[in-house]
Amino acid sequence: MGNTNKREQWAGRERLLFIERVAWWRGVVNRADLREVYGISAAQASADLQSYQELNAGALAYNLKTKRYEAQAKMECVLHDPRLEEAVGMFLGAGAGLWRVAGGGSEKVALCVPPMRRASLAVERRVFVALDQGRRIAVRYGSVSGGSGKLREIAPHALGHDGLRWHARAWCFENGGYRDFVLSRMEEAEWPGEEFSAPVVDEAWEREVTLVFQANRELDEAARKAIERDYGMQNGCFKMQVREAMKEYCLAQMRIPESEGGRPRHLDLILPGDAT
Repeated sequence: MGNTNKREQWAGRERLLFIERVAWWRGVVNRADLREVYGISAAQASADLQSYQELNAGALAYNLKTKRYEAQAKMECVLHDPRLEEAVGMFLGAGAGLWRVAGGGSEKVALCVPPMRRASLAVERRVFVALDQGRRIAVRYGSVSGGSGKLREIAPHALGHDGLRWHARAWCFENGGYRDFVLSRMEEAEWPGEEFSAPVVDEAWEREVTLVFQANRELDEAARKAIERDYGMQNGCFKMQVREAMKEYCLAQMRIPESEGGRPRHLDLILPGDAT
């Protein structure tokens, strides 16, 4: 009986969350929306809408003419933090991991998704086993500077992702220090060997740094204000906390210091001692 009650409570909360999402993004919600998605009775749908009104007073108003609940302009969400990706997934049929329940079509959304750079499953598995068990592993690695097919022995201890590809943060026996090894450049990997403990801690991985960005000072005032709004800056800047080992990847994503196709870049990195 206890488990049944918990399931019912969970299902009820999910329906209330659904009401909030639909009302927030579409501006209207009615019993038919709930019945179509959850297969519940009209009475249960009415009860759910009433429960949400009690939970979030003033968020919805019933329109007698259209027989639907309309979201008010000053509505605030109380069950979740809304994100545009949620609306796109629910109502426009786009976005992995989100569902579509009504209206719209994928012709309203265009996604520019760069290809994910992947290693073979065998390589990914063996590198992960080596990381998980603290073992050394030999990989045939093709670097941009070192050519193809070079056998390297490493001991991975962490994984990083730069938005496009995975790399292993690992002790490199050849260089006697920590390096990043892109998984998609590993042609093959042997089964992990003996256990290994690095002689020193990977300080660049353990240490976190705070990056402070501001609009490019070379831009005119109107452009700077636009960039500040774009990034939601407070007091003319915004901050990101990252592992020091991931700093260069972060800066590359933010297009710093490179310019954008010959145009002035949008952001500056504020270095210690710089005036904001």
